[in-house]
Amino acid sequence: MFVGRAAELARLTAARERAPGVVLVVGEAGIGKTRLVGEFASGVDAFVAEGGADPGCVAYAPFVPVLRGLVRQYGAGLVPGGGRRGLARLLPELGEVEELPDLGRARLFEEVLLLVERSAERRPLVLVLEDLHWADQASVDLLVFLARNLMAPGVLVVATSREPLRLPGAEVIRVPPLGRDEVARLLGQEHQPQDLDLIVTRSEGNPLFAEALADAGAATPASLRELLLAGAERLPAEGLDVLRIAAVAGRRTPHDVLRAVAGLDDLALDEALRPVVRARLLLVDGDGYTFRHALIRDAVYDDLLPGERRRLHARCAEAHPELAADHWYAAGDRRRAFESAWAARRWERVLELWDQAESGTDHVQVLELAARDALGEGDTERAEELATRALEEAGGPHSDPLRAARLLELRVAIRDLLGEEGLDDLRAAVRLAPRESRLIGSLATVLAWNGQDAEARAHAEEALALGDTRSLTTLAALTALDGDLGTASSLYAEARATAPDDDSLLITYASEADVLEAAGEHARAESVAREGIARARRLGLARSRGGHLAANLAEPLASMGRWKEAREVMRTALALDPPPIHRAWILMVLGTVAVWEGALGEAEEIVGRVRPLMRGRSRGYDSCLEPDLLECRLALAGGDQRRAGRVVDHVLAEHDLTLSRRYAWPLLALAASLGRVREAPGGVATTGRVQQAHRATFEAECGGLWEAAVASWRAVGQPYALGQTLVRAAEQDPGQARERLREAVAIAGGLGSEPLRHAAEAAAATLRVPLGDEPLLSAREREVLVLVAEGLSNRQIAERLFISARTSGVHVSNIMGKLGASSRVEAVARARRTGLI
Repeated sequence: MFVGRAAELARLTAARERAPGVVLVVGEAGIGKTRLVGEFASGVDAFVAEGGADPGCVAYAPFVPVLRGLVRQYGAGLVPGGGRRGLARLLPELGEVEELPDLGRARLFEEVLLLVERSAERRPLVLVLEDLHWADQASVDLLVFLARNLMAPGVLVVATSREPLRLPGAEVIRVPPLGRDEVARLLGQEHQPQDLDLIVTRSEGNPLFAEALADAGAATPASLRELLLAGAERLPAEGLDVLRIAAVAGRRTPHDVLRAVAGLDDLALDEALRPVVRARLLLVDGDGYTFRHALIRDAVYDDLLPGERRRLHARCAEAHPELAADHWYAAGDRRRAFESAWAARRWERVLELWDQAESGTDHVQVLELAARDALGEGDTERAEELATRALEEAGGPHSDPLRAARLLELRVAIRDLLGEEGLDDLRAAVRLAPRESRLIGSLATVLAWNGQDAEARAHAEEALALGDTRSLTTLAALTALDGDLGTASSLYAEARATAPDDDSLLITYASEADVLEAAGEHARAESVAREGIARARRLGLARSRGGHLAANLAEPLASMGRWKEAREVMRTALALDPPPIHRAWILMVLGTVAVWEGALGEAEEIVGRVRPLMRGRSRGYDSCLEPDLLECRLALAGGDQRRAGRVVDHVLAEHDLTLSRRYAWPLLALAASLGRVREAPGGVATTGRVQQAHRATFEAECGGLWEAAVASWRAVGQPYALGQTLVRAAEQDPGQARERLREAVAIAGGLGSEPLRHAAEAAAATLRVPLGDEPLLSAREREVLVLVAEGLSNRQIAERLFISARTSGVHVSNIMGKLGASSRVEAVARARRTGLI
């Protein structure tokens, strides 16, 4: 009987009406979480798919029955490739997985999300995930991904757990104990008041314990196990046998499995089950049975004798092949457990049972497969450990160079996710397999990331000649960095036409947008990035590679001063939980916009977030210098020159700026503004209008003309940088200060940039230059200026205007200050040049 919980049920119903969303139902064991969710699910007009976790369950186990149910209901055609690029990792019936080692986990998450959202387009959907306190980390990661990314209406995820989980945006419903009246209604029979009071007191309002105490009758079990077994011990022998089989079989026992293990025909099994179901120890669940509560199952299982337990596990292994590896393992039959684990591709279990392997079985291959599984499950540290062990073993006396090269490539992909550079591993892999075009092409890409352009080009051309069309993207990027955007555009078009897979296709858009932005072609960069994002959405990769492209779109928008648009692009992309390195790139643009706007607290928080994500050099020199540039800009915007100096000193001491094509000149300009350098190191490249403008800024900081920097940034079309240089040019040439500072203030107002507005107004105050529309000189000052131009002294001017000589001198000083002149002669010259006289 379902009693109480009206408020909790109403909250679930309200959440369903607000869907999409995630609800986490939290409460102690036996409090009624499953009963509450079941009552809700039974009355909702939606397709309900259910799964759950068990102690020690394999990766993604709670999601497997949910996804299988959706595929059976609607078909795998809802996702690109029929699920063979991602879902097939969890649902073998979909066929062999199309291996994409760099994006296997991301592809899986994308396909799960697509399957869920597109299923909901056909009918509203409720996903129920039980007992997530036992869930593996990979399952929790997938649930977090769904919590952040569910956008389509009609999807509600309801999870239960004994402890709270950190799920972004999830509504948490805590299930409280039942009151005395609710316990009385739950038990549904007459009890003496003192007996009811005792049950309420001992159960503390926990429905499971209350029912068990009522079942125990006059007895007062001393332990929880005895309490939970009280109902089971009154079963007929056949019913108790079936209950014990179900406890061994697992979380949910299909009817056919129960019949096979029990050795009963259908009629006999039904008779044995009837009292078990009537006592609500087992519940009917579709074509199978589940325990009313996991604690009851645990108590029944623990009550088995060791020999009885092993025998039942062995019989379950024969009747339920999908779980045979675990059953044989629990039965103590390591040989059969090994064979079953091998058949099920449970490679971690295979390694655990390796003493059962036949002589000559390939241990290196199993280590590699286990590493790939760990990578797909998000356990990157374990994946690296297994890949390294495989490499060590593969390097033995009978080593296979091609295999070792493949393992090195795998470890590069793993370490890339850890922020570690894979250049040495790739060089070693190419030495081992000098004709493998994919390896040579990967090496070319990493060399290009690290600024080693000549070697990168040579390897990319070699890889292309051997058939690796992905290398066209690397060649296009190198060509663009050399300044030949026309040829680069043709190479990108060819790379898209010959891309071997979806990810390689999308990388061409990201790379082209990046080099166009670096060259100052902001509008073209925006166009290419938008086209790439549209393709990513069609291919089902909006949350992974689409996050990369979002950074490529936000950056030109920010450069062009369209900060609100850029923020919206970044907000949408971050809400989709992109992979860590892509999230870092988005945050870098967001942090830069925050500094320009004057939101220094936001920028400070972003610096703290991106440092761990970009701690290594896995994506080359520019990727590790970018956080330094952001922090230095932040420090200077906040007036903390000591902090900025520390960052600049670190960059100059620890980094070779000749290897950076994008951030060397901006960092050198900041270093020059702090007095750390007066000339640039030799070999720093200056390709494209943006780098030329940064170089002009550096040269102005070193004593050159700020007017040259103004002209460069005006040509590039970056309003914020133009505004900054206008202020500095005004300070250098006060005669042109008013016009330049008024333009800077106008730019600041259009952008919404408080730092730029403040800098322009401060310069105007120092130079005593009015920024409004009022006349530069008062009427009296104009009269004085005319007489100064005639060559009159202060005394002569005083006599002519009938004022004191002291007042005349004040007027002359004010005129010189407003015109930025250091002498009377210079003041007259500036006045004539500007038309004041």
